[in-house]
Amino acid sequence: MAAKLQAGAPQRRVQPRVYPNLRPLALPAQRPRDIYTLQEWHGSYGMRGEGGRGLYVPNARYLFVRTTDGQTLVHPRLRHAVLSRGEPVMYAGEAYFESGNLRWWSNSSGHFRPDPEHAPQAGLPLNLFRTWDDVVRRGVRPAPGGRK
Repeated sequence: MAAKLQAGAPQRRVQPRVYPNLRPLALPAQRPRDIYTLQEWHGSYGMRGEGGRGLYVPNARYLFVRTTDGQTLVHPRLRHAVLSRGEPVMYAGEAYFESGNLRWWSNSSGHFRPDPEHAPQAGLPLNLFRTWDDVVRRGVRPAPGGRK
C-alpha cells in the first residue's frame, strides 16, 4: 500500500514519471470546445475557455489532467483520456472546488492510475491531496478549510 503524503513531512526525491493511457478508446478527432485550462491566482482558481476567452470560477468536482507541456485541463464530466486526447500525462485525478477555492484533490483516474508519490507532478497544493482510496473507497472528504 502506498504511503500517504503529509504536509511538512520530508519527502524522498522521486524520479518524474509520465503516465500512459491504460485504457485506449476511440477518441473524438478534435478536442471538445468546453475543456477548460485551470489557472491559479494567489490561492484561488479560475478556468479559461478555448482561446483564453472568458474566465469561469470552478464550483464543483472536476476531472483534471496535467499535460506533459504543463497545462492543467479540467472538465466536470469528460473522461481523463478525452481531456488528454489519449496522450500520456504527468498526472490525472479529481479536484473539488467551492467558489474558486480548492478543497481537495485526488489521484482518482482509472485511465492513468497515477501513484500518490508522484502527486507533486500535478502542480496542486500537496496539503489538500487525498489518495484514491480515501476519496472513493472510504468516502473520506476533508472538513471545510482543508482539514481532514
